[in-house]
Amino acid sequence: MGRLYLVDFTGLGSACLAVPVLRGMEEANPGVRYTYPENALLRDPELLGAAGLRGLVGLAPSRWRRFDRSDWTDIAAFIERHRLDTVVNFRNPDLAVDGRYAEFRDWCGRSGLRLRWHDLYDVDDVGPLHVRERMATVLAAGGLTVGPAHDEWLRAPEPPPPGRRGERLVGLFSGASSTAKRWPTDRWLCLVRELAADDVTFVVLSGSGGDEFDLTLELAEQLGEVVPRHRLVLAPAGSVRELVARLNTLSVLVANDTGVGHVAAACGTPVVSVFLSTDARVWRPRSRTAVAVQSAVGARCPNQRPLQGNCTRHYDTCDAPCHLDLPPEVIAKAVRNALAAQRGSIHATS
Repeated sequence: MGRLYLVDFTGLGSACLAVPVLRGMEEANPGVRYTYPENALLRDPELLGAAGLRGLVGLAPSRWRRFDRSDWTDIAAFIERHRLDTVVNFRNPDLAVDGRYAEFRDWCGRSGLRLRWHDLYDVDDVGPLHVRERMATVLAAGGLTVGPAHDEWLRAPEPPPPGRRGERLVGLFSGASSTAKRWPTDRWLCLVRELAADDVTFVVLSGSGGDEFDLTLELAEQLGEVVPRHRLVLAPAGSVRELVARLNTLSVLVANDTGVGHVAAACGTPVVSVFLSTDARVWRPRSRTAVAVQSAVGARCPNQRPLQGNCTRHYDTCDAPCHLDLPPEVIAKAVRNALAAQRGSIHATS
């Protein structure tokens, strides 16, 4: 393989997890060139520069990942324009949910577009492999090795300044792309009560979606009854670059399984990720200081799809019993462990 059309999910988290694999691929295969799906993170020139992807020759429109028939001609023209010879699909290990990709593959053959194809259907046993290992496995099937991963590629070049008056800043991100992934508001309130005596300031980060913004405001208002107002900071949603800058100032972030948690891990910020309806073995953030706490009910859910790492009702209404079996005390302990480790690191270098 030499010139690759890479197919992947297009969220912030997917880009954060993919960049270390792509850099490792470049280091092990200096001549490789490839395109990758566009997303908010890689559209930012500064953050794209931080990714250091020397072999990236183009970004494909994000909607093309679904291989809608109306896009086939444009995808083929893009492949020919960039002189790509291989399609590498990281997205789904199950053709039952990726049928249009298989149809596109057949259409290319009938249209005379000569390409090599590598995807998760080539892998005998995907199982609960983390997405990063899945990517490396597919690339290896095509003859490309992947060098060591550099997880914290968004880390600030200089140590972040301390919080106001030197407080330790605990970030809270209660949003997620689906309600099945959202820890309930009352659990967040219990978590803050658990940590209220720990001399920390809470930074409530807002999501960009309308319902996520409302959820953030609701949480911030109720937190005002739990801790003094001067120990609360409401951080409105901004650009991805502003999000990276904010995450680089935190002492630790608590987040649902969402892109913000992955961005924090890429920044080197300690993150405690709450996994409810999704499988931490597949989707957990990757860094030295990232901790994933898994709902046992969610992991055992009969609706769980082990190949996808989420449940069949992921974007559906559900009673979500997986929301109720993660005690706030468990999350609070993980936060305290992260703060203690950070304090020990500061003392060791001072």
